[in-house]
Amino acid sequence: MGQEADPPIVGIGASAGGVQALQTFFDHMPTDTNAAFVVIVHLDPDARSELANILASRTQMPVTQVEGQARLKRNHVYVIAPNRRLKIADGTISALPFEEARAHRAPIDLFFRSLAEEHGPGFAVILTGAGADGAIGVKAIKEAGGIVLVQDPNEAEYASMPRNAIATEVADFVLPVQELPERLAELLVHRTPLPTVEGRPSDEDVLARILAHVRVRTGHDFSQYKRATILRRIGRRAQVTRKESIADYYAYLRENVEEAQALFSEFLISVTTFFRDPTAFKSLADNVIPQLFDGKETGDSIRVWIPGCATGEETYTIGILLLEEAARRDLAPEIQVFGSDLDAGALAIAREGRFPATIEGDLSEERLRRFFQREGEHYRVRRELRDVVLFASHSLLRDPPFSHLDMISCRNLLIYLDRQLQQQVCSTFHYALSPGGFLFLGSSESADHPAGLFRTVDREARIYRSIAGAGERRPTLPVLLGPHQTAERAPVAARSPSPSSSFSDAVLHRQMLEKIAPPSMLVDESHRAIHLSENAGRFLQPSGGPVSTDATDLVREEFRFDLRAALHRAFERNEATLSMPILAQVDGHPHRLYLQVKPVVQGSDPTRHALVLFIEGEAVDKSENAVSDIMDGHAATNQTIRQLQEELQLAHNRLRVTREESEAANEELRAANEELQSMNEEYRSTAEELETSKEELQSINEELQTVNNELKLKLESVSRAHSDLQNLMAATDVATLFLNPSLRIKRFTPRLMEIFNVTANDEGRPITDFTHQLEYDTLADDARAVLDHLSSVEHEVKGRNGRWYLVRMRPYRTIDDKIDGVVATFVDITERRQAEETARQSKQRLEQEARLVELSRSPIFVWDFDDGIKQWNRGSEELYGYSREEAIGKPKEELLKTEVPGSSFENLRQALSESGRWSGELHHTTKDGQVLTVESHIELLRMGERRLVLESTRDVTDRKRWERRRQLLLNELSHRIKNTLAVVQSLARQTMRTSDSQEDFVERFEGRLTALASAHKLLVESEWSGAELGALARSQLEAYASGDRHRLQLEGEPVTLPADTATPFGLVLHELATNAAKYGAFATENGQVRLSWKRGNDNRQLTVTWKESGGPPVEPPSEQGFGGVLIEKSLPGATVRRDFQPSGVVCTIVIELPEIAENGADRC
Repeated sequence: MGQEADPPIVGIGASAGGVQALQTFFDHMPTDTNAAFVVIVHLDPDARSELANILASRTQMPVTQVEGQARLKRNHVYVIAPNRRLKIADGTISALPFEEARAHRAPIDLFFRSLAEEHGPGFAVILTGAGADGAIGVKAIKEAGGIVLVQDPNEAEYASMPRNAIATEVADFVLPVQELPERLAELLVHRTPLPTVEGRPSDEDVLARILAHVRVRTGHDFSQYKRATILRRIGRRAQVTRKESIADYYAYLRENVEEAQALFSEFLISVTTFFRDPTAFKSLADNVIPQLFDGKETGDSIRVWIPGCATGEETYTIGILLLEEAARRDLAPEIQVFGSDLDAGALAIAREGRFPATIEGDLSEERLRRFFQREGEHYRVRRELRDVVLFASHSLLRDPPFSHLDMISCRNLLIYLDRQLQQQVCSTFHYALSPGGFLFLGSSESADHPAGLFRTVDREARIYRSIAGAGERRPTLPVLLGPHQTAERAPVAARSPSPSSSFSDAVLHRQMLEKIAPPSMLVDESHRAIHLSENAGRFLQPSGGPVSTDATDLVREEFRFDLRAALHRAFERNEATLSMPILAQVDGHPHRLYLQVKPVVQGSDPTRHALVLFIEGEAVDKSENAVSDIMDGHAATNQTIRQLQEELQLAHNRLRVTREESEAANEELRAANEELQSMNEEYRSTAEELETSKEELQSINEELQTVNNELKLKLESVSRAHSDLQNLMAATDVATLFLNPSLRIKRFTPRLMEIFNVTANDEGRPITDFTHQLEYDTLADDARAVLDHLSSVEHEVKGRNGRWYLVRMRPYRTIDDKIDGVVATFVDITERRQAEETARQSKQRLEQEARLVELSRSPIFVWDFDDGIKQWNRGSEELYGYSREEAIGKPKEELLKTEVPGSSFENLRQALSESGRWSGELHHTTKDGQVLTVESHIELLRMGERRLVLESTRDVTDRKRWERRRQLLLNELSHRIKNTLAVVQSLARQTMRTSDSQEDFVERFEGRLTALASAHKLLVESEWSGAELGALARSQLEAYASGDRHRLQLEGEPVTLPADTATPFGLVLHELATNAAKYGAFATENGQVRLSWKRGNDNRQLTVTWKESGGPPVEPPSEQGFGGVLIEKSLPGATVRRDFQPSGVVCTIVIELPEIAENGADRC
């Protein structure tokens, strides 16, 4: 634990977005709080952290990144290092490697736990961050009496960590980050603990009033809780509410209704985690859990109770162990795990079964997978585990316990109760457990008192086993505290629960013996009656007041003095005792009775008992006078006995007080003795240190002599160095100036006088007193900056004489690394500047030209006759597809497969060599094999013996292609026009020949020209590549269907007709449509035409079917007109068959085509 000299410790946890929040926090945090601040953030383990430097710029407190160990100091900030966790021990903070895998690390929780365990009351601050790290640690801080402050999640960049911390219900303050430092500083000022109330009646009275107030407000009594715990929790609330004394806090408690509930919650704070003590839980799993299953069958049940379960982690831990053991057995009994607590908020968390992801550090991956399901930043208990666990609100001190239990796990609850209340709780546990049941306690708890209830199974793990009572009966249920009872009452007398439904022969035999044997009572070492025979009731007479199980309180008044003395002999001397005759009324008649007390030892069991026998003697003479005399004498004797007993009890009380005072005095003497021993050790240590100091002084004197000799040698060396420096300064050709920290001249080289107006006598004068030839007005400011920042300054400065100087300033460092001024050098760089300027301009011009070429979209490249391509610009890459790396070094004629139309590449090279330039068309092949026609302009560049060729090209492939296509189109257009004119002339002649009148000719000819025009329009749109059959049909027929899709049905897969077939086919469709409009389906309102087509198996034959229906009856024509001829003869190579059926005309056309092209789907 930390000592009083240690500073208060503030742990600050942050994650995502934490750097900005930490900067804001330390911007507002006072630097004189005397606290040590420890910053824990999630860092990349493989990267260097700059967090310490960042925070150092935000506070005047020293900031240190913890790499190893460091003693915590007041008003210091300590920052976690990457890939390390922090631990506190004895006022020292240590950086340790993680034991967990990277994904399961929770450095904030680890540090907060360490702070609570090793230091005690501390301060936890949770800032912005993702995840739930810190949610478990803040509960440990709160249980240790610390304060928890959380950033308001509504303003946090990442609200997960603050919200998870708030969900634990232990946060004392939730504030914006800029307000947290002020509140923390106030808490640090008011952290003085409350004074102890021991020995101060006024404070004792206030404490009693506080506990009574809580009892009235909440219905729960804490008067018998450990005084130190109660005071620490009250002190923490007083610190939070900024009250200086217990009386001030009591006044605040009475004025604020909510404070009673807050104090009640403070009393109930407990920290629980999964497998909190791994060693103890391993012993439980190995030595206890298997025994719970032994002898159990499928119909049986295993019942376990965890009182004070808090948020349920321990309850689920027991459930996990039971389920794991059940999985290893063929027949498993029913598992029932009961968790109980007073805190409704904690029970709500337990029932939800949802815990932060930081439980990964407490559970193995196998258990996480089996018993938990990941939900974002939390884990939820799976149904298998949740179904065996039941949570209930229950007061261990007030409510009846669960019964017939196989095990009770009550860890770290008894430590908060005083000794008497601990004994009562242990008695309750003994009652609740079945004979041989197990009790699992915390590391600082024990079940040794009352004696005789439990035996130890594993002392280190605090595992105990219930000892069965005599006669195999259930143990006694102690009196329970009512809502307003204190715990000062003793347990009730033994009661006899209903016996077991089945008795063994041994039990039956024992009961028969009790009926015929003298009445008896079995008493344990603490004088507690643990069993009565059936006929012993006549000799019992409990006294009034609180019910007690003490044997001397249970028996009749006449027996108490003799019984107390006999029990003392039995347990202290191990002697059997037979009392003198005792006169007592039995069944209304006076009898002489005897008490016989015998020590009882059960084998190797160290627990001791005593058997009390009530032996009845003869009846006394019943004559009235004799009885009266005897009874009067007996009454006088009883009066005397009572007076003696009262005096003895008074003496006993005084002796007890004296013994307690003696023990306290002995304890004080022991403490004083220890202090004296400690002081003695300190004196001895001081004497040893003085002796050591004397020896050290002698050693130092010898070292000083050695140092003196070394200084003489160094002085000689310095003199030589000074001489060398003087010669160097005189010989150097660089102007150098030495200034002291006040910017006064220390020395300079001769060349400096050409720049500054100084002389040899000016040493010691400020440099600002002198003029110089430089356009450098900030010389003094730069010198001061060098001293302030300990960094170099370098400038190129122009002189007023037109020359340029390179000015360098550096700190002047002594041989022992102290700063003692500034060294400035002035190097003439005029010639270099001129050369650099000329080179810069040339380079800039060349770079601009090269850049223009490089970025040009026009292909430009350089090649020579021997070494291939030398340069290859972006335009060349885009045109030819070869990257720069692929082209450089390759012969141009091989890479591009250069062809010279009408000539050869050798002729081109010859012409280029003769004239120095060449222009014309070339054929180049791209990377993907495409042959391009380019216009090339080539120029020969002679550079000494080398001959470089600069070539620029322009792709004219498309232009050449369009030129060829244009000519082709002109030729095609001429051909089409001639053919079309021939068709039009033929149509005109035939139409004229078959027309009855000029109007009839005009109508027919105009319709046929329209059909011809529609076909030509489709061909023109497709650039005479063909016409899609469906589109052609719609253009010819839709006008006759009057827009009604039901009257015209087109069915067939997409087919493109060649141009030579499309034109006559359009005329055929036109003729069929005009005939249908006059005589067929289109002549009636309900007539329909169905035009369908399909391809043959060889895809070179197309069958088109025209079918009419719903029109007037038709008959074959008596003679064939021009329209019929046009239908049957227009399509060269086609087969046309017309059937004049009563339902309508059916025309089938079979076309033989060289190729049938496919388009997108078409269906009407």
